Amino acid sequence: MNRDELNRRCVELFQHPDVQLRCWHPRMFWETGMKDNPTPEDLIRPKVDLRELEVLLSESAHVPSECVDELNREAPGRADLIRHMARRGEMPYLQRPH
Repeated sequence: MNRDELNRRCVELFQHPDVQLRCWHPRMFWETGMKDNPTPEDLIRPKVDLRELEVLLSESAHVPSECVDELNREAPGRADLIRHMARRGEMPYLQRPH
């Protein structure tokens, strides 16, 4: 999955009702130009690693992640830690984009 497809997946997951219950502001994950209510179309410049964000949002939305295996291969245990923290209601520190 290329970067644009991964970003679209993250934006879609961010809109999932279970993720919205977390009350996260898009500004936590994307550059929003200081908009209070950015639209999904505004969410194009990520502040965090999109693979880590996809793992976090997938776990929060209770859907299978498409990046967990790749992330765990690159950084053993990283995706597992993000998933574990999301299940506990904690916010993991997500790395900056590469």
